[in-house]
Amino acid sequence: MRCALRWFIPLAAVSALLVDLALGQAVFGGILGTVTDPSGAAVPNADITITDTDRGINYQTKSNADGNYSQTHLLAGHYKVKVSAAGFAPFEAAADVQIDAATRVNARLAVQSAQTTVEVTAETPLLKTDRADVSTTLTTNELSSLPILNRNLTQIMLATPGTQMNDWQHASSENPQGGLQIDVNGQQFTSNGFLLDGTENNSAILGIAVINPNIDSLQEFKVTTGNYDAQFGSVAGALMQATTKSGTNALHGSLFEYLRNDVFNAKDWTSGLTSLAVRSAGP
Repeated sequence: MRCALRWFIPLAAVSALLVDLALGQAVFGGILGTVTDPSGAAVPNADITITDTDRGINYQTKSNADGNYSQTHLLAGHYKVKVSAAGFAPFEAAADVQIDAATRVNARLAVQSAQTTVEVTAETPLLKTDRADVSTTLTTNELSSLPILNRNLTQIMLATPGTQMNDWQHASSENPQGGLQIDVNGQQFTSNGFLLDGTENNSAILGIAVINPNIDSLQEFKVTTGNYDAQFGSVAGALMQATTKSGTNALHGSLFEYLRNDVFNAKDWTSGLTSLAVRSAGP
């Protein structure tokens, strides 16, 4: 019994750590980069402060011997990166972080007499060099601007290459939230995976999302259709990761009205042809 416990406790601790890391990667993002001098040589031991401008939280780290640095477990949002080192002018950059993605901010330090401020784009580069997944991430602004029929989040998948509606759909009695059954890259919809704030959100019986979240509650929505990380080994179709808004230090809210009425529909163009045909056939 004692021997079994000696092996069980370390294994349980390792398992808990791996689960924590997996959930962290699914929910959070990160910032990484390289600190160099004007000649392109690495600057080790540089002080790096990463500030979450939405929530007022600071993260401290340093560059290693190769000038590289990284900060993981960052909530999606807006950040400011400040880099300082002896003999160099301060460096400052702005960056956006997305869920399950790393934003690269390289700092090229100038000599002490110069002042450098760099603004980096908030968009993820089209060519990713740190991972191989094929994915699309929609931010809060994009989610609120896209014309999504019936405000059904799962319909966004149909805008992703390699997707098509399944030839049959679950009845509303067993699918009251209206999640769509969508086949991805030739795989059945039951091969798709759903995560909500890093928590499993997949119905093992119906093969659809248990919770189809309200669009206004989301910070970001990411759809991955290929080359998933090893932690998502149970997915063969598409992986949908939704993260809800975590709140900021500023007071804010939203208001919307969703109205669909057939009185606003355009007139059927065939009715005009019918009237024309009747007039042509008249006396």
